[in-house]
Amino acid sequence: MPVNLLLNFVDNIYRKNEFQTESGMHDDYFESQVWRGQYDMRLNRKNQILELFATIEEGIEYAGYNGGDKAVRMLQECVDGFLFLTDFLGEEHELRDHIQKIMDAVHLLLRGDMEDSLFQYYIEPIKKLMQDFRVKLLHEVKTEVEVAFMPYKISMWDSLESIYREAEKDPDCTCYVVPIPYFEKDSTGQVIKQHYEGNDFPSDINLTPYDAYDFENRRPDIIYIHNPFDQHNTLTMVHPRFFSSNLEQYTDMLVYVPYYVAGSTETTNMSYLPAYRNISKIIVQSSTLRDGYLAGGVEARKVVDLGSPKLDAMLKAIEDHGEAPVEWRETIQNKKVFLFNTGIADLLSIDTWFEQTETILNYFMGHDEHALIWRPHPLTENTIKAMRPHLLGAFEMMGERLKQSTNVIVDQSSDIYPAVAVSDAMISDYSSVMMQYIMTEKPVLGLLSENMTTPGRCYYADYLGCYFIQDTSFSQFIEMVEKNEDPKKEERVQRFLNSVTNSDGSCGQKIHPFIKNEVINESLSLFMINNSLLPV
Repeated sequence: MPVNLLLNFVDNIYRKNEFQTESGMHDDYFESQVWRGQYDMRLNRKNQILELFATIEEGIEYAGYNGGDKAVRMLQECVDGFLFLTDFLGEEHELRDHIQKIMDAVHLLLRGDMEDSLFQYYIEPIKKLMQDFRVKLLHEVKTEVEVAFMPYKISMWDSLESIYREAEKDPDCTCYVVPIPYFEKDSTGQVIKQHYEGNDFPSDINLTPYDAYDFENRRPDIIYIHNPFDQHNTLTMVHPRFFSSNLEQYTDMLVYVPYYVAGSTETTNMSYLPAYRNISKIIVQSSTLRDGYLAGGVEARKVVDLGSPKLDAMLKAIEDHGEAPVEWRETIQNKKVFLFNTGIADLLSIDTWFEQTETILNYFMGHDEHALIWRPHPLTENTIKAMRPHLLGAFEMMGERLKQSTNVIVDQSSDIYPAVAVSDAMISDYSSVMMQYIMTEKPVLGLLSENMTTPGRCYYADYLGCYFIQDTSFSQFIEMVEKNEDPKKEERVQRFLNSVTNSDGSCGQKIHPFIKNEVINESLSLFMINNSLLPV
């Protein structure tokens, strides 16, 4: 071992952690959350201590096998390492006292004048003291895990919320919800507008401003995201600081939780995104979807089948039975309420999307005995402007007509669950919302083409128990709902629930402890293996 190895390593550790050892944090915003007690230590800090300690252990071994002047120089260098470590431990008094015992033993050895043959014998007690320190650090000092959630759209927060709720109540975790900015793009892919939706999150979530959360220095142990596209999305792009390629440099566990519930594809494999190289774990909703990621080239160790938190959110909404917003009550009173959901995929891929949408809206505007809540995708108008500009005039005219309607509500809020709660049935094109809605056990009419329901497709979630426009007409579906009839209810619900994982609302309860244990065990176990340390 080169004589200056320890000092170089110590210098590197110091420079990486200067923000912690000097003032706790750069910003007063975090001052109250830096210190959590004598036996509570950040996981990444514990790893750094273990890494430095292993280097010192190598120096002790070197001294024991060599003896003579080389051993003396190495032991003196080890003392320098111990002194730095004592300073690095700060208020961890019990650990500092243990380091002092080791240094006292080293000093006794340095003051002695013994033959090289006896050097190894007298160094064994020092090695035993060092092993005891490692045991104490690993098993007696509680590990604090810092978890950062980085959503960018409030409408997609339900893909992370149940995980956050579990992590927030975990005494071993410190959680930060850090909504991040994103940009809107035009048809040429140029950025035209910046958005920030942090002000739209529920009031019971303690938010941290993205410009106050210095993740580059804090190095959170876990980061959760729901956007895997980086710069490769057509309509939006998160701020480059929050690209997966940057985030993965500052955490040991970058977790992607899909913002949607997947339905089906023509092939058995998912498309491979460049960001998957940077992501540590991908949480998937079913074993079939896991197979799809593997077939698409994602490493097996990265893909974890624990279900979708979006299903947790839907079950919670059903359980809460939220009241209708005041402004809706007169419109929907004493009427069957249909939830009409339209997404972006069909708008971009089906030429007759607008005609179909207009037909359904016209029907309800002409039938006052029913009520309709239309939820167009939040980016519908922007997508039409950017990708389907020839539809813009007709789309705006339709919007003006809807303003005059007495029985149609255009719901453009970020929260779909009030509309889900008050509706009696859904009419939807192919979308994640349609999959979620099956959990309500209410009837669903899918505006899907025949090729979307063929047996040969790969179904990541089984939605084939729904009604489809090719075999149940629009008028038949409305009449059926009016009569409270739903002959496919049991089949629809069972097919779907049997096709997804943890459909009982426990996805967040399973994901949080799994990821937490993974980052703790992988981090410490890998460290011990890499440094040839025996398990303790």
